[in-house]
Amino acid sequence: MTLAVSASARDGVRYIRPRPHHRAFLAARGGEMSLSFVEETPPSAERGTLAFHSEEGGWRVHRHEGGWLYRFEHDGLSPSCYEAVVIDPRSGRGTMYFPRPDSGPRPPSALFHPVDEMLFQHYFARTGAFEVHSCGLVVGGRALVFCGQSGAGKTTTALLWKRHRRGTEVLSDDRIVLRFRGARAWAHGTPWHGIGRFALPTARPLAALFFLEQADETRVERLSPAAAAALLFARGFSPIWDRSAVERVLDTCERIVRQVPCHRFRFRKDGSAVKAALEAVGKT
Repeated sequence: MTLAVSASARDGVRYIRPRPHHRAFLAARGGEMSLSFVEETPPSAERGTLAFHSEEGGWRVHRHEGGWLYRFEHDGLSPSCYEAVVIDPRSGRGTMYFPRPDSGPRPPSALFHPVDEMLFQHYFARTGAFEVHSCGLVVGGRALVFCGQSGAGKTTTALLWKRHRRGTEVLSDDRIVLRFRGARAWAHGTPWHGIGRFALPTARPLAALFFLEQADETRVERLSPAAAAALLFARGFSPIWDRSAVERVLDTCERIVRQVPCHRFRFRKDGSAVKAALEAVGKT
């Protein structure tokens, strides 16, 4: 799944240049989502209905006649410094508005976080894919995905495996996209890495899910599909303002937990965590 952004003016082109964390994920073709960049004032949010407001993240989503209107504010900059995207979720086409602020600087890129990730999260969900707060590792050609909220130990897990099982590939230490290719679930690396900065533009068939909890001793507990589905959904990023997208995500969660083994993973921050995970999936 790719996002194409185009600008007609030379000055606008510099604001849609890829950010450093995007570069390994650039594609020469595609464009399931396509935006036109303009330095204009966006349509008024008052013409639409507020669907969601993230006070912590500084962004809002409004239902709009053109589909959805996302409005993003930028911390530490002028109150008039913001950007907006109007996009039709059915066609994936829309406009990115990046007006010049009344005063002061603005971000060096219109693809500033969380704009890029939010667009993908919503598009993923509408197509049945699901972005999950997790660390993804490649073991024996398949992916082990360790899910957890902030502070649960995702980057710690990546570093443990790099230390105790050298050569392990890390798809990401913070965000993994789960989706089906045919009847099989796959795990995809993403540009949105954690503090370990692990991010690979590749995918592997999903072998197992682990739900992280730090503990004094390492223990692995097999979960029922119902329990695993609830934990998986709670650790994912679904656009709760879009009912049809949430329904697709719930269906994806159910299919995944019925296909692969799922475990509650209480782990100690040493080699025992690596050994226990390998034993759980029949590896040594």
